[in-house]
Parts: sequence; C-alpha cells; structure tokens
Amino acid sequence: MKFQMINNFDSQYTFNNKAIYEIISKISKNEHKKFESINLIISTDTYLNQLKRAYFNKDHYTDVITFNLEDSQELIEGEIYVSMHRVIDNAHRFNIKLNDELKRIIIHGVLHLIGYNDIEEHEKKMMTKLENQYMEFSTKLILN
Repeated sequence: MKFQMINNFDSQYTFNNKAIYEIISKISKNEHKKFESINLIISTDTYLNQLKRAYFNKDHYTDVITFNLEDSQELIEGEIYVSMHRVIDNAHRFNIKLNDELKRIIIHGVLHLIGYNDIEEHEKKMMTKLENQYMEFSTKLILN
C-alpha cells in the first residue's frame, strides 16, 4: 500500500507516518480489504468546508471527508481529508488527548473508505464500535 501524508495545516504539528500506516494496515487486514493507496491530508476548517460545499452541497464544518478514487472491483484508492481545527476543538470539548481524537478521526476516515457509513443510527453505532476496537489496536502516538 502506498501511503502519503500531507500537512497543509501547520508545520508545528508533525505526524508519525509509520504509526498511521500501521493502523491503516491493521484495519485493512481485519476488514479483509486491500488498499492500493491512501493520501491523508491534514488541513483546515475552511478547506474542508469548501470541499463539503463543492461535493456534498452542504455548508458546515466537518472533521473528516473521504473520497474513494478507485473503479469498482479494484484495490481501494482514496483520500482522507482531516480538519485539524475540528480535531483540536473536539479534543477540548470531549476532554480527551489530541492524539486520541486525531487517531479516532483517521480510523473513521479509513472505515468510510472501505465502505462503512454513518447516516443511519445503526450505522453510527457500528462505526463507533469499530472505532473503539481499532483505537485499542495501537497505543503509539501518531502526533509528535
């Protein structure tokens, strides 16, 4: 799997690409899904809001947006956009470590890429259950 990390947010934040790659690999293995490539783009509220308006016709802040780029029947190729502003805000609001919130959001994005949704209440519960499960798989810091 090709993995590229792009930090368009702030150079003061550095990321443990190896730990992120390991999380994605564990999810891939457990879910029996294979990835060709994933780009993880850390960005701002403004940029994700622009994506949300352009591609989903919705005008609000969001913590993560995913795009599947592959054609059907191929290895998964995708992009995960994360708003670091939302991650920081969520960590403060829920009184959790910034590293843990970022990890949860990345896991959430990967789950979307492999086909999970969170529109219906039962889908949200399933995704939360899986997020909690995959949070336990990695104790490494992903934010340096």
